[in-house]
Amino acid sequence: MITTRYVREHIDEIRASLQKRGSDYPLEELLKLDEEWRKQTTMLQQLQAQRNKASLDISDTKKKGGAIEEKVAALAEVKRSIEELEKRLPEQEARIESLLYRLPNIMMPEVPDGKSDADNPEIRRVGKPRNEESKGHEELLNALGLLDTERAAKVAGARFYYLRGDLVLLEHSLARFALDELAKHGYTLVEPPFMMKNKYYKGTVPLGTFEEMLYMITSPKEAESRAEYEKMDEDLFLIATAEHPLTAMHAEEVFSGKELPLKYAGISPCFRREAGAHGKDTKGIFRVHQFNKVEQVIYCKPEDSPKYHEELLANIEGIMAKLELPYRVIEICAGDMSAKDARSFDVEAYLPSQKAYRELMSCSNCTDWQSARLDIKYDEGNERRFVHTLNATAISLERMLVAIVENYSNKDGTITVPKALVPYMGKELIGKA
Repeated sequence: MITTRYVREHIDEIRASLQKRGSDYPLEELLKLDEEWRKQTTMLQQLQAQRNKASLDISDTKKKGGAIEEKVAALAEVKRSIEELEKRLPEQEARIESLLYRLPNIMMPEVPDGKSDADNPEIRRVGKPRNEESKGHEELLNALGLLDTERAAKVAGARFYYLRGDLVLLEHSLARFALDELAKHGYTLVEPPFMMKNKYYKGTVPLGTFEEMLYMITSPKEAESRAEYEKMDEDLFLIATAEHPLTAMHAEEVFSGKELPLKYAGISPCFRREAGAHGKDTKGIFRVHQFNKVEQVIYCKPEDSPKYHEELLANIEGIMAKLELPYRVIEICAGDMSAKDARSFDVEAYLPSQKAYRELMSCSNCTDWQSARLDIKYDEGNERRFVHTLNATAISLERMLVAIVENYSNKDGTITVPKALVPYMGKELIGKA
């Protein structure tokens, strides 16, 4: 994982990045702990050497018939000091490791200043928003008998859903369309595990801030505390996105530079608590606890990551263009950026019912933040370096259904199927179930 040596060697960049983020990360605590740990480690080594030398001296003196009482007493004091340090150092190491895992990524210089999502600059708009009034997707789909959130709430709780009839086919058509598009661009298709161990999850995201969104799979014997749970073998989380198992897939591996880049297209369900109120988003299927997604992940050499970041964004825009949906691209400002990201973009679709653009896909360059935590490296000549990892949503299927339903709804309540999906659907129009 990332080391305190790395922090010391990049301290000016880290300080500047934290300041730009407006982060309250306790950097000074980390530096102080590291300094204390290094001093005490040196002291421990000196005491251990002193103990070994004193033990030999006592042995020699005893053989010669000399007095050893004072030397034995002095050795006992040295041993007590060693025991204290051996107890204290692991506690310090655990705190240092915890802080290192939480350290935000160093942002790229291109990242715009800003404190919140209100400061995210718009890069471009594509397509013409629909002018006519549109009902919300939930009302449209309920009228067609294609969505049932009431029975889902009865069975599973709020923010779950039953999709029915042609809406199921439309979702699967979208998924196959996205996978086909990415396969054309040389991405290997992967269906990952839907659960991950804590050990690897904390390598992909800062669990301190992200963990509240995750569903934990508990042991058959219920854990009484988080500390007890973490000691169990079954420390599993349901995945929040395919990005996470795809990124952890190559943990503790070393590639040849010739093997890079590796490009993956993953499809999976995603599970998120999504705590808190979100206004209109609490209804329908825009913000739910379970949804499906096609994700893009790339492993590459550091010098190539800006190029592949642009490629991932181009893939998203290509999909939006073929679906003929109006959208815009925004860049995430410093204060709104995830701790793991060095630079990030969002692609937002226009929703007529809200007369606003809403996020459908994100696209991030994580540089070596994840690979350092997961120990993913490559060899280039005599040098071994961490790879860069990048990720981007290809299609968040439920949110894309919302965008299609609202942008393609007709006055009679039917929904026109986007031309790109007709070959997959086998029909051009969706009516009542």
